[in-house]
Amino acid sequence: MMPIKHLLADKPLLLIAILYSCLISVLFFIPSQDLPNVQISALDKIIHVFIYFILVNLWMLYLYKKNDFRFNNKWMLTVLLSVLLYGIIIEILQGLLTISRSADIFDVAANLIGSLIGIYFFKSVKNKFKT
Repeated sequence: MMPIKHLLADKPLLLIAILYSCLISVLFFIPSQDLPNVQISALDKIIHVFIYFILVNLWMLYLYKKNDFRFNNKWMLTVLLSVLLYGIIIEILQGLLTISRSADIFDVAANLIGSLIGIYFFKSVKNKFKT
């Protein structure tokens, strides 16, 4: 079994955060007709909340480890604003570059909610990563 300190090494965390960011970028541009058709109207927003919850936590964990397990409100705000800007850019590009997708302000709101929940969650559990 791999020790937790090895799993929390800087480079693998950075790679995971970058790969996840790239993966969701690609997924956000898949034509909507290629996605499963679900009859739950709020499911799209719940998925956005979940995706951004994970995104924020990956970047926060990377920065937390990189800064020797010290929490800094400045980089927390930087992550939040960066992820929010990323979500806005994705929505604008969906509206401009795709036929089957459109920009949706409610997706941006769901992204923000997921990001805020993610930050709150990370702040609540961050000390568990020190061991």
